[in-house]
Amino acid sequence: MRQLETHPTHLAAFDRLCGASHGPVGVAVSGGSDSLALLHLAQDWARVRQRDLLAFTFDHRLRAASPGEAAEVARISRALGVEHRTLVWDDPVSRQSAARRARHAALAQALIAAGGATLLTGHTADDQAETFLMRARQGSTWYGLAGMQPVSLSPVWPEGAGVRIARPLLAHRRTDLRDMLADLGVIWVDDPTNDNRAYERVRVRQRLAVTPGLYDAIARSQSDLAALRAIEDMRLGRWLRDHVEVSGGRGLAVTLAPLGRESAARGIGLLIQFVTGRETPPRRDNLQSLTDRLLSQRAFPGATLGGAMVTRKGAIVHLAREEGLDRPDSLLNARLGAMRSLFLGQP
Repeated sequence: MRQLETHPTHLAAFDRLCGASHGPVGVAVSGGSDSLALLHLAQDWARVRQRDLLAFTFDHRLRAASPGEAAEVARISRALGVEHRTLVWDDPVSRQSAARRARHAALAQALIAAGGATLLTGHTADDQAETFLMRARQGSTWYGLAGMQPVSLSPVWPEGAGVRIARPLLAHRRTDLRDMLADLGVIWVDDPTNDNRAYERVRVRQRLAVTPGLYDAIARSQSDLAALRAIEDMRLGRWLRDHVEVSGGRGLAVTLAPLGRESAARGIGLLIQFVTGRETPPRRDNLQSLTDRLLSQRAFPGATLGGAMVTRKGAIVHLAREEGLDRPDSLLNARLGAMRSLFLGQP
């Protein structure tokens, strides 16, 4: 990792995640070590494969130093021959969830406007371990403990329709990436919030740093769980293909019978996100309770959960947005098609 060597495994990782995507490949670059390392590695791949890169920096406008940091990322990008654009949050709010949504929406819209469909982010193996511990504390199932996916759909909807998020660095440690940047003479920015213990991720990161062997134990567990999740995702993909359809302006029509109890709850959570456009599914216990009612033979008068209205007629479950009009069928079909392709492992 200390040298930007063009070797088969390095190229194969980027080829697998974004080689088949159309248009320029986007790179989200904040100026931190992870995203700057991603920018250099992506540029190396793009040069060999003769692909266009487009780097984006989202200025949250929550810190006085952020405009200068964005300008420095622009300078580094130009030096690498990569086009760079700074995106600015017009109405900044000091809340992590709002900032995350605004960032993903702006990045997706800018990438779509440029004709691209794949956005690279700099999540690392360290982020995976942190996610494991945070999800374990929250009572996640084995599926969530498998960590972040190498490829996922944009978490914002409908702004991110058609955009995939790819994470080429999930197998790399942050220390290795920083060693590489140091050898290249690249200086990165350390966001002061990374030391603020008010955030759970910071506390978890510090715990990992002082607990020998914990990272390796988590990595082994996640590797096994990721293999199981790949099997489950194929099952969900076939279910999405064969038993879920857009229901003529009424949201979705779904048959749950082919899935077991746990998988059905996972599928319902996925589809509630689908129809509401929310970034995360409802709480697991609420999802399981709703799913058990839907799978039972007892009368089901209807329910609402996570902003979705859920009804059942015979064996068919209908899901629609609780408030406002449903999305146009064309948009829903496009989103459903993207989900099917993702879970079935198709480009």
